[in-house]
Amino acid sequence: MKKPNQRFVLLTQNPALAEVCKSAWTADRCHLVELLDTGLLSPLLDRGVDLVALDLSLPAPALENCAAALSRHRELPLLLLGSPAPWHAVSRGNPLEEVLDPPFAVERLQQAAALLLEKSQLLYGRLVGRSEAMQELRERILRLAPTSVTVLLTGESGTGKEEVARALHQLSPRRDRPFKAINCAAIPENLLENELFGHERGAYTDARTQHQGLFEQAEGGTVFLDEIGEMSRAAQVRLLRVLEEREVTRIGGTAAIPVDVRVVAATNRDLQQAMARGEFRRDLYHRLKIAELALPPLRQRREDVALLIEHFVEEFTPQRQTPFAGFTAAALELLGEYDWPGNVRELRNLVEHLVFLGPQGQVEPHHLLPHLERMPPLERPLPVPAPRGTDQTERELIYFALLDLKREVSELRRLVEERLAGPPPPLSRPVYPVEEPEVKPAEPPEAGAAVRSLRDLEEEAIAQALRAAKGNRRQAAQLLGIGVRTLYRKLDEYHLK
Repeated sequence: MKKPNQRFVLLTQNPALAEVCKSAWTADRCHLVELLDTGLLSPLLDRGVDLVALDLSLPAPALENCAAALSRHRELPLLLLGSPAPWHAVSRGNPLEEVLDPPFAVERLQQAAALLLEKSQLLYGRLVGRSEAMQELRERILRLAPTSVTVLLTGESGTGKEEVARALHQLSPRRDRPFKAINCAAIPENLLENELFGHERGAYTDARTQHQGLFEQAEGGTVFLDEIGEMSRAAQVRLLRVLEEREVTRIGGTAAIPVDVRVVAATNRDLQQAMARGEFRRDLYHRLKIAELALPPLRQRREDVALLIEHFVEEFTPQRQTPFAGFTAAALELLGEYDWPGNVRELRNLVEHLVFLGPQGQVEPHHLLPHLERMPPLERPLPVPAPRGTDQTERELIYFALLDLKREVSELRRLVEERLAGPPPPLSRPVYPVEEPEVKPAEPPEAGAAVRSLRDLEEEAIAQALRAAKGNRRQAAQLLGIGVRTLYRKLDEYHLK
């Protein structure tokens, strides 16, 4: 067990099974809750549980109750004790379930629970998120991990491709063998082949000893090739031979050395475009793409942002000498609306900075704005030249937007009044265009009349937009035609929080 005082739940009506489970898990300093009434499982799961052990000899109605409760907690490790046939008849499955056949010995129970908890930590402790995209990614990892199939990981920089590669290795039968990672973009082209495939003594100047490359070093394990789109064409040819023949030839050598490795490659480039430009071999691309896992960018799973922030705060606060006050609701809302071009890596770095160098109190939106690279793009661009100050230009934009809105409301009112007045009388002759009477420009206000300043109009416009958007700052910014960062700055300026 990785940590003590974990909460296990056992559902059984078999006293002998309950006794052996108690002996196994209390010895590992785990708190075991034995349930005879399956109806109590759901409220117990809502309060937090680390593992559920289910006796599959329970009556069918009890198993149905358990399946219904566990369907809402698919992230929980589930240890099935006995024949799985009755369970599979009532359950749609769980990504983290393990079947243990009798006899149920103490050591087997301990090992099975430890393996499940380790899987849970890899999938939920490191790949944080409850979005549908992350749930699907975890289930695909669990399906691919036991195999030796080559996997291609695609996604933007910072989405966690190396974490996924390590999870594929740790959840596979190769978990006790080496995991070797290399960034193909970080090593000069003339050294990359040497690092991957090794060299014989005397292969080139200064090659005084034989050197084993990563594929030989990772024998029986996994090689992770990050940024594979940056690999040279010559290295691509040699890699293709490794994937097809499962053997490697050192630089300066002639002997083909068999290797048993699994290859996981990753890229943030569009390899199809690279193939079209002649930068990436088509045969290698199809050899790598046997199984592809696409990692979603953080802006496509915004519901995970708050969970990731909580996870990183828990990671960093034990190293802080004073308590961390956390984030205000407005700050969390702003972070949820941000597009995160650097994805999870950017969020982690920001939280680390705020934990150690942030304000003494809670983090407010104005503490975040200097660290956010760019905000979500507007629905419609505003290509207005602004030789004057930015604040003055934004005030004028708001003022003109209000004038446009007034004209549209006036036109709408006219159309409604015409509709209420009934249909026009029938015409006995064709109607020709009539020249509109000249509209005289509005006369300037009389001396002494009250003229509202642009600042007052701006404050009123922002307040109206917030009311129209029901407090949603992102929508309010879009209604006003300004950026979200600008809106937050104005909220501070006018004390509209």
